[in-house]
Amino acid sequence: MTLTLDSRDEAMLAGDHGDAVALAMRVITRVAASMQAESLLDISGAHIDSCLYHGQAGLDFALRLADDGAAVVVPTTLNVSSLDLLHPELYRGDDHTRSQALALMEAYEEMGCKATWTCAPYQLEDRPAFGDHIAWAESNAIVFANAALGARTHR
Repeated sequence: MTLTLDSRDEAMLAGDHGDAVALAMRVITRVAASMQAESLLDISGAHIDSCLYHGQAGLDFALRLADDGAAVVVPTTLNVSSLDLLHPELYRGDDHTRSQALALMEAYEEMGCKATWTCAPYQLEDRPAFGDHIAWAESNAIVFANAALGARTHR
C-alpha cells in the first residue's frame, strides 16, 4: 500500500512552507507509511504528549521546530509537564533537569500550543464534536475521544 499525498501535503513535504513544516511532514508521512495509511486527513485539533521532559532528545526536537519557526495551525493543547508551575517548591529534581523541562514547556508554547498541562483535554471547554478528526496523544484521552465524544483519533 502506498501513501498518497495531495498537492498541499506534497508542497509541505518539499519544504515550500519552511523547514519546520517539512520536518513535521517527514515525521508524519513516515509514521503514516509504517501504519500502511493510504492518505492523510485534516484535523480540527491536537493534543501533544511530548511535553513531559524525558531527556535531551525531546528538548532538541522541540527547540529545532521552534527555532525553525514552527507554529500550530489547529487548536493544540499540551499534556502534563515535568514541572508544577503552581507549586515549583515541590519539584525534587536537580536544577539542570528543571531548566531543561521548563525550556521544553516554553518551546511548545512558543509554537502556539495552549498551556493546558492536562492529561484530560476532554475536560476543557473546547473539546471535539462527534465525527471530528483530531490528533490526540495520551492513552486515556484517545479512548475518551473515540468512545465518549465520538471524535476520531489514533495515537
